[in-house]
Amino acid sequence: MSEVTKSIIGESADRKSRVFVLNNYPLDRVIREVDLAETPDHVLFGVDRLADMGYEPIFLPYPAEGFWSRVQGWVKSLRLPLELGDLQQQVLALREMRKGDVIYAPCGSQTHLLQYLRALGLLKVPIVTLMHHPFPKGKLDIFRSWQRRLFVKGADRLPSLSRAVEDELGKWGCPAAKREALEWGADVDFYGPWTPPGEGVIATGRTGRDFRTFALAAATTGIRTTIVGLEGQFEDEIYRAPENLHVIETPNQQPVPGEKKGWMKYPELCRHMADHAVIAIPLYDQKSLVGITSLMDALGLGRAVLMTRNVHVDLDIEAHGIGFWLQPGDVDGWKDRLRWVNEHPEEVKEMGRRARALAESRFNSIAFARRMGDLLGEVLQSEVAR
Repeated sequence: MSEVTKSIIGESADRKSRVFVLNNYPLDRVIREVDLAETPDHVLFGVDRLADMGYEPIFLPYPAEGFWSRVQGWVKSLRLPLELGDLQQQVLALREMRKGDVIYAPCGSQTHLLQYLRALGLLKVPIVTLMHHPFPKGKLDIFRSWQRRLFVKGADRLPSLSRAVEDELGKWGCPAAKREALEWGADVDFYGPWTPPGEGVIATGRTGRDFRTFALAAATTGIRTTIVGLEGQFEDEIYRAPENLHVIETPNQQPVPGEKKGWMKYPELCRHMADHAVIAIPLYDQKSLVGITSLMDALGLGRAVLMTRNVHVDLDIEAHGIGFWLQPGDVDGWKDRLRWVNEHPEEVKEMGRRARALAESRFNSIAFARRMGDLLGEVLQSEVAR
């Protein structure tokens, strides 16, 4: 953390700078999972380290309940081209705004109304919103364009997880000084010391996964392959045909910290991934940031990567020598790469070593949290200087 940031947030003062945190999944649950070593801390996007950096985080509840759940359901049912964010969280924040110094949204879906108010000069508290994905496109975008420009204007900083998203924000009028592509990184300690790889290739994930292309390629190679996914993803006969393909279906339910409920716990998933030589991330053709969490797993565990190319993923696995890109739906390409990794175990092992070294030196959750802490300090400094 920079010295300027330390002085602004009042690290030695009686009162720490208070940060309202608005997120699109329950942070209290995930923080509990992190405390229990059930989940790596990079999924908190620096929130868990705010206190260590001299901030006092104030978490706004999610999901909406009772009255606000009904209101949001009613607004959604109208199908109006309005982007309002999470109404419950934002109204609660407005009620307590005198207690807050800065707003941090680890995702771009929650704070639309607050940013509109900030853009109109009706909100004094600065806002930092982390953008994961580009704005969604639809038939009614002509009615949303003014909202998106207001959204951009109302944020004091709009860091993103992708240069492609950063570039799009520029097209919506976001000044270069307000936008920055951050390097997300793995919670290295969670994965433990590096261990030599096992054998075969494993594909995991819940969003945007093209497991069918992976299975079709695996079926003709005879190479040990595993897929870990959710119930309901594996109706196709291809998943039951090849003897070399092992499919693990997990419940499609939210996990409960400390209990064996919901989808597979991270430690168990990591044991499966560590038991293989390569982590595969097969994706459908993507227009958003998908697959990066599994890429963090590969870095943390120190495993080579086979991944469908996604322009929203900045970390170039080929340039860093940790894996290979494939084109969407390219069964033959997957066949070739599966055979290559099977025939070159020493090269694959070295790819894994390089992946782990990248996580330790650069792409890690500590470095990400420090940069986010500095961003919050910078907007507080700008607010004081006004």
